[in-house]
Amino acid sequence: MPAKWIDHKGKRVLYVDFRKLTSSEILKLMKESDDMVVASPTKVLYLGNIEDAVVSREVMGQLKQYADKSVRKRFEKLAVVGVTGVKKVFFDAFVAMMDKSTVQVKSFRTEEEALKWLVE
Repeated sequence: MPAKWIDHKGKRVLYVDFRKLTSSEILKLMKESDDMVVASPTKVLYLGNIEDAVVSREVMGQLKQYADKSVRKRFEKLAVVGVTGVKKVFFDAFVAMMDKSTVQVKSFRTEEEALKWLVE
């Protein structure tokens, strides 16, 4: 299952593995993970890995809808691994969208670095 709750140093983190997925696969997984976020009784620590994933304008459009619906309200911190190339442009646009929220958003080179930041 590419979206799952993991425990890291006593903290609950939603880990979503988008690695090597196509845009249509990403959209399905985004829906699944958003349902998990909405069902969470607490604020969410989120780790997404987008290494070698195909991120499109359609994915960004859906991400904007989720940002408005749940990310701003339900997330505490959001970490992303694999922000390279054109995905950096999309990530920067997402960070700009989140600018007026209290959600902390950051990209990392490795999952280990991201998890350390999420739980500190």
